[in-house]
Amino acid sequence: MTAPAPAPAPAPAPAPAPVLASEYVTFIQHQLPGLDAGSYRLDIGQHVDDSSGQPISGDTVSRSYAFAVTGDRFRLSDPASTVASTFPGSNATGEFTTVLPHVVFAAPSFPWTRFPAKPPPLPPPGSDSAVDVPTWLAVLVLDDDDAAAFPGLALDPVTRVTGDLFPAGVYPGSTLGENYSYFTGATTAAGLETGETTGDPVQTIDIPLRLFADIAPTLGDLTLSAHVRRLSVQNKPVALGATPAADPIGTFAIVVGNRLPQAGKRSHGYLVSLESLADFLPATSEGGTLSGAGLDPGRSLRLAVLMHWTFNTKGETATFVGRLELLNGRTAGGPDAGNTNLRLIAAGASPPIATALDAGYVPVDHALRTGETTVSWYRGPLSTIDRARAPIGLPVSSPDQALRFDPTTGLFDASLAAAWTIGRLAALQDQSYAAALYAWKKGLAQTVVDTVEQQVINEALGGLLSQPPPQPQAMEANGPATGPATKALLHATMRLIAQGGAR
Repeated sequence: MTAPAPAPAPAPAPAPAPVLASEYVTFIQHQLPGLDAGSYRLDIGQHVDDSSGQPISGDTVSRSYAFAVTGDRFRLSDPASTVASTFPGSNATGEFTTVLPHVVFAAPSFPWTRFPAKPPPLPPPGSDSAVDVPTWLAVLVLDDDDAAAFPGLALDPVTRVTGDLFPAGVYPGSTLGENYSYFTGATTAAGLETGETTGDPVQTIDIPLRLFADIAPTLGDLTLSAHVRRLSVQNKPVALGATPAADPIGTFAIVVGNRLPQAGKRSHGYLVSLESLADFLPATSEGGTLSGAGLDPGRSLRLAVLMHWTFNTKGETATFVGRLELLNGRTAGGPDAGNTNLRLIAAGASPPIATALDAGYVPVDHALRTGETTVSWYRGPLSTIDRARAPIGLPVSSPDQALRFDPTTGLFDASLAAAWTIGRLAALQDQSYAAALYAWKKGLAQTVVDTVEQQVINEALGGLLSQPPPQPQAMEANGPATGPATKALLHATMRLIAQGGAR
């Protein structure tokens, strides 16, 4: 009796297709640093117990160490390496009415190195770290309407020193006055961290509390306004001369504002610190009331501005299509412009000059090969107006051969000559093309020399080199003639060529 054959093993499931780097993106709630910025004290003690757990000696050896984790607080020490980009960009103009301004950080843990509340709402050790953690940074947006509603509000940050964040009782030269700040109520400068002094420069803005209560995020908003994003950087543009990242996946932190820019306004974006300012944040998302009690709404809150930039919001007319439709003086919704060329406008120009300018020509200085200088016409290759030109014989051996004279203006047209020169330089920059061109020219020259030599031989030898009569079959079987007669003919040919060269 034979045992039944075992059932075939199930085929392994196909491996999932790898995710292309260009399609890779992951959102992460937050990325906490190993240690938050601040000062720390480490106490270490050691004692010896016996096998029953009783101390052998009552003496305990202990040591205490103090250290600090430094980090940006009231200013960015190196903005270029900390901030990857802002949106909208600095001095940008566009349709931003539906976009929340935001700042992208190259350091993914930077938004969580400090906290707006004390103690920080961190998960206990060993627990799930998915708890909501608020950021200490905020992106605020202000414009001219805010300055008009609050006459004491200056939209441009003011450069001061860290001492101006303290009351005058702590820093005698302080300009804080009766306003609030990070160190409101402080009696000493103990709030400064290792490496900080009251003379450090800092940019500040004084925002009226009534305005701050309306536009600032709540503590709950700060848990949602920052996140970490991992995505492909293969197609990310880099600065001129910079080296592209070796890793195709980049990790960035993003802090998003909570206020939309107004159409037709020049907006100011501020990256500000809200460290330990939980009492000054709005109590609800509707704004109007502050979390802390006893705050005077008639005062201002001085904030440290880590970054400031401006941008212009033009609404729907700032779209790409709208911009194109408004070119050349065309009105929105009106008829098409009669001339869409990029051109110079010269009032009072003579008809021939005006015609050339309307066609996109510009007068440029022109240094001739003869050493003289003149003024010639030039226009780029993308002009939409076709002007009849005299035909050009090809091939063109030099740029001067592509010059054309315009009798209506008395000037040369150097457009084709410039295009020929640019094309030649671009071609010669390609090493493979330049090598192939050199080989072709060398082969062509050798062909010309061979042709001339053959012509000289034919003229000198005449009928001696005519086709010989057919040989008998017996001779063909012996192969080609290589006897003394053939050698003599060869020597005679060489003598004739030498005599011809001597003549």
